[in-house]
Amino acid sequence: MTIRETPYRVVVWGPGYTGAQALREIARRPELQLVGCLAYSPAKVGRDAMELIGEPPIGVEVVADPQAIHDLDADVVLYAGIALPDETSRHAEITALLRGGKNVVTSTAYFFPWQRGEEYVAPLEAACAEGGTTLHGTGIHPGWFAERFALTATSLCTTVHAVHLREICDLSHHAGDTIAAIGFGRPPEQLGSKTRKTLLSRYYFECIAGLAHHLGLPVEELTAEVRYLPSTRTLRCAGVTVERGTVGALDGVWSGLVAGEPVITIRELWYLDPALVDDGVELVSGDMYEVEVRGLPVDVRTRADLRTSDARDVFGVDDRQSAANLATAVQLVQTIPAVVAAPPGILLAPGFAYPAADLRAIPDVLGRRPAVIPETIR
Repeated sequence: MTIRETPYRVVVWGPGYTGAQALREIARRPELQLVGCLAYSPAKVGRDAMELIGEPPIGVEVVADPQAIHDLDADVVLYAGIALPDETSRHAEITALLRGGKNVVTSTAYFFPWQRGEEYVAPLEAACAEGGTTLHGTGIHPGWFAERFALTATSLCTTVHAVHLREICDLSHHAGDTIAAIGFGRPPEQLGSKTRKTLLSRYYFECIAGLAHHLGLPVEELTAEVRYLPSTRTLRCAGVTVERGTVGALDGVWSGLVAGEPVITIRELWYLDPALVDDGVELVSGDMYEVEVRGLPVDVRTRADLRTSDARDVFGVDDRQSAANLATAVQLVQTIPAVVAAPPGILLAPGFAYPAADLRAIPDVLGRRPAVIPETIR
């Protein structure tokens, strides 16, 4: 195998929080060459892309016209566009990129699109075949936790019985759009609709279905239980003021069941006040990512403790979520060589040392066509 001598030609689509952090990683790496950047914000259009992150200009102007990106000679597009409830526009943009000959790595979805059904996957696979391209979704949980960290933890076992994940985060210092999207500061009765829970659940269901497929766990049903917890006092936080009785925490559990028992679970507990965290949780830090694997010959319990190591990498409020978001952007960049080298189609998360019900399935994890797992949202 020979080492590539020319840089990878990279486009960043959506230089928002995650996209800007990807720009920073590209600036660090001489083997990566930024050739294009598309933004939705008029305030960014026309500027040099590197100036968005405080770096010297390199002659790459931020554009708003997708055709300008399609006309470029690029190896890969890092797609960090806006995650909207209606996915139609994003689906169309990514499909057009693939059909036009651009490989795509995205943090907005597509970690395990087979859970969305064949009618969702078929246009993507057809676009990849037509353009000779590859699509890879790094995931949004938050792009490394369930999708990378948990899968790596299972590699210490030859047999896995269950995988349980917990993300428990203090968001009181977070001032991003996520605060409004979660619903902090709103009356709980306004947030309990099934539609809202479905929008929140679709990504977690993809994570669980993907892990189950990798590990060969015969998950029969996916369930979601989401609760919005009212604050017992007024909270003045970086992104919102929460009045007494309005939402101060979200506590959700997404599960993959076998014979009615949970074998894969993801618990999300996002809070603005530690008093809203139940007694069963030991808050050892304000940003906890924990994985528990039950299997043979060992059980595994581990926690990721991330800290930013360079203050220049923090855009906006320097809160405890910055390191996790940086790790999400890193996944976009690290995947470039594998995506560019892969045959046309949808590429799953790389891995060779994880367990499976039958180890012969690991070299061709998509040899078994994934089926949609029924979903129940409470």
